[in-house]
Amino acid sequence: MKKAIFYFSILTISIVFTSCFQEIDKVALEKTTENVFTSEHSIYNSVTFYKIYENTTQEVSNESLGKWDMAFQSALEGDNVLVNYSVSARAIKTGTSVFSEVDKSTAEDLFQSDQWKFNDPAYSNVRDSIALKDWEDKEVYLVYRGSSSLPEKAYYKIQFMSKTPDTYTFKYAHIESSQENEKTIDRTLGIANIYFSFEDGNVVEHEPNIKDWDFYIGPYFGWFETLVSGVFAPYNLTGVMINNEGGVRVSQVFDETIEYESIDLAMAQNLTYSDWKGSIGSTWKKIPSTEDPVYNMDTSKKYVLKLYDGNYYKLRFLDFYNSEGEQGYTSFEINLIQ
Repeated sequence: MKKAIFYFSILTISIVFTSCFQEIDKVALEKTTENVFTSEHSIYNSVTFYKIYENTTQEVSNESLGKWDMAFQSALEGDNVLVNYSVSARAIKTGTSVFSEVDKSTAEDLFQSDQWKFNDPAYSNVRDSIALKDWEDKEVYLVYRGSSSLPEKAYYKIQFMSKTPDTYTFKYAHIESSQENEKTIDRTLGIANIYFSFEDGNVVEHEPNIKDWDFYIGPYFGWFETLVSGVFAPYNLTGVMINNEGGVRVSQVFDETIEYESIDLAMAQNLTYSDWKGSIGSTWKKIPSTEDPVYNMDTSKKYVLKLYDGNYYKLRFLDFYNSEGEQGYTSFEINLIQ
């Protein structure tokens, strides 16, 4: 178990939910490459989903940050509920199950508490690691919607009322509103998580259908290992999460003596694969120093992906800057292993 240094600087808080689910049918963009792909979107400002094919990697969709507040586990077994990790959203228990008792003064009292929790997407399917792990006890949660939210819209309260094998039912309200809103979220087999916005009061599109993407690149608030080995602290990160729900598995090839070009099918078939969502994560780039204040790629980090269709692909990261020298535009190489 990792040791944790837990600290927050909370500026504001709020949350958003949706009720009616609509099927998501995203069409892949006509943007392909044979081997090397450079993102057209900043890793800091959006979440970009990708699909790997035998002769190309294709961008499926690019989503803005802060458009959702809650994610409800849907297609696979489980009932985890997440807050928006891409904008550093957080949640805290209020100590009461009386919804009307939670108001602006509650937020002010809890503002400096060290009990605020967040979701690191790398551990999003690990119940003990998520912010709302005890949502079924019907205690009212206070939610901070994250860095993309305006201060006056930042705090919401939510209380989960019931669930069935096919639905989640909850009520929510802005922290200063006397109006209570009740919503029911319906599960669907087509998507791993259903996303809800407090501000829209509805389900919103974010994640493509479960078989339509293999990994995404974007920002997230997660656990970062400090200079003390084994000690972790929360930190704003940028990196890659795999579609483990869709069957993607990863093997980390971090041996410096193994060249990327030498990774062949025989080697790939004998590697050990993980379904950990953070198998790729953020450590493929080196932290800048005062002597070298740019992001360099860690050439020792190579990855082999095993997809649900049985194919193996090798992946490495080449750059963190576009042709104009702008930071946050990731270049990576993916090759089918034959």
